Amino acid sequence: MLKKFLLLMLATGFLFACSNDDDTMTAVIPDAGTLSGGSFVFCVDGMPDNVSGISTDANALGSNSTFVITDDTGDILGLPPTLTDLESVDFDGAGAGTCLIWYLRFEDGLQGAEVGLNANDLQGNFDLSNSIEVVRNEPNGGTITGGPFNFTVDGTPDMVSGISLDGNQSGTNSTWVVTDDTGNILGLPPTLADLEGINFDDAGAGVCLIWYLRFEDGLQGAAPGMNASDLSGCFSLSNSISVTRN
Repeated sequence: MLKKFLLLMLATGFLFACSNDDDTMTAVIPDAGTLSGGSFVFCVDGMPDNVSGISTDANALGSNSTFVITDDTGDILGLPPTLTDLESVDFDGAGAGTCLIWYLRFEDGLQGAEVGLNANDLQGNFDLSNSIEVVRNEPNGGTITGGPFNFTVDGTPDMVSGISLDGNQSGTNSTWVVTDDTGNILGLPPTLADLEGINFDDAGAGVCLIWYLRFEDGLQGAAPGMNASDLSGCFSLSNSISVTRN
């Protein structure tokens, strides 16, 4: 009888131990790991801008997964479920600003993973990776006012004045651009004071055009002797003001 009792106790202890082991094995703690790739800088110019080269951590854990796109305050803009879906997102359509891409691993019951909510308010058993930044630049040369100007080439200095910006300009860098009437760049005065210091009488008879240029780093073609129509990069030219020299 004692032998049977001992065997029963051993069997019960074994089952209890196995039960505890099973519970430990099935308890999943999500780990989104490290998201690699980027960062990305795009120009909002009407051309599709898609991310590529992003990869997730091979050691990531969690029963469910999705990518999360937020603005720079954490507001959720999209939840592409796969990397293919993420790479299909056209960031050009979002306009200027900064997006963040995250990778989310989670268990059933997650709350707050919806467009319009904030990723900081997620609730449940989950883990968010680091974020990858997507910067979307949209330079705007805006509208310039003043002129047009008509000068007589007579040896007397002829300077423009009264030119102003409409206040809607944007872009990291700026300069004024003076071209002939075919767009050939004659000068690039960096400030309005520099523009107003140009003596157009020295240019002889003809027509000049004055433009305002806003642009991001990497602009190509902004040099005297080049043509403004051949500028390449992320930029925006304003309307032009004519300067006629008779």
